[in-house]
Amino acid sequence: MNSLQTRQISRGINPRANYLTRQQGLTLIEMMISMVIGLVLVGGVLSIFVSTNQTAKLNDNLMRIQEGARGAFEVMARDIREAGQNPCGSRKVANVLRDAGGAIPVWTDWNLGTLRGYDNTEDEIAIKAIGTTDTARVSGTDAVLVIKTGAEEKTVDTHDPSTTMFTLTTGSGFDENDIVFVCDALSSAIFQVYDYSPKSGANKGKNIDHRADVTNMNCGDFLSYTTPVTTCPSIVKTFDNSQPATPEVKISPLLSSFWYVGYVGNDQSKRSLYRSSITRSDTGGTTIIIMATDEIIPDVQDLQITYLTRDGTTGALASNWVDATAVTDWADDNTTAQVVAVKLDLTLQTTDKVSATQTPIQRHLIHVVALRNRDVFVSP
Repeated sequence: MNSLQTRQISRGINPRANYLTRQQGLTLIEMMISMVIGLVLVGGVLSIFVSTNQTAKLNDNLMRIQEGARGAFEVMARDIREAGQNPCGSRKVANVLRDAGGAIPVWTDWNLGTLRGYDNTEDEIAIKAIGTTDTARVSGTDAVLVIKTGAEEKTVDTHDPSTTMFTLTTGSGFDENDIVFVCDALSSAIFQVYDYSPKSGANKGKNIDHRADVTNMNCGDFLSYTTPVTTCPSIVKTFDNSQPATPEVKISPLLSSFWYVGYVGNDQSKRSLYRSSITRSDTGGTTIIIMATDEIIPDVQDLQITYLTRDGTTGALASNWVDATAVTDWADDNTTAQVVAVKLDLTLQTTDKVSATQTPIQRHLIHVVALRNRDVFVSP
């Protein structure tokens, strides 16, 4: 026994008991309490993490909806706003194009209206039919067709109707079978390029041949404005810049766009905003013109379109927006109820199920587009 133990005994302290006390661990109750406190802390951290992650996911999906709507409205509104745009501003258009049935293709029929709406059950099988397959138009959604000219306009130097040849001031880049629009201040014409020369170099496409042939859609060689417009032109029209007194002649590619909501793949739960436009396609060595489809914005569930009209003579605006079925005449120069503005109502959906009930969230977004190329014919 050492001196320390002796002093402890003298004070009534059992040195062996003090040793055992110092060697004791946690009790079972203490361990359980510690585990419970730890689980509560971990649960709180996990709850904060899950909540933060869900909020971030929600915000990301809503941000994508806003970006998608902004992109859709920007591209679609610019296209609609320019309906009827052409380099000369002329309204009389001789259309030389004919389909296999002898009719003017709906996507080039300028005189029928450069902006035409289709209500939710109105089908346009010549461009994109309502259906359930990949890129087919969704039943119950609206669509709109826009016709205009491209910005790549060129100036015509001379035109020889006897040889059906345009000579431009510079190379154009036009190719065989392109659909083009030629105009002066008096009238215009739409035709398909039969041939062009030179085939390469800086002056490629400086000479453009518009003759009718079994290989193209031209119904004849003449480009005069004819009434009724469904009749193939049969009178000579010369577009010529060679004389100082003649109006300037421009030639541009013809652009047609059909905007609609369609299915993605064969999954009818997925929809996107699509645009069909004029495109050349080579099939078996034969070049044909088709309306090719491009996906513009994903997750667009619905498109509803209404129109504002005005009296083309007095300029008085209608008091209400109407759907496509209420417009009986889409012609640009309609003097009774001329369409002057378009209201687009897009329904977009989040990609992920981020609502409180674990379903996708939808948002309606509206954009109004005023048409530029609409004249008022005021009575004297």
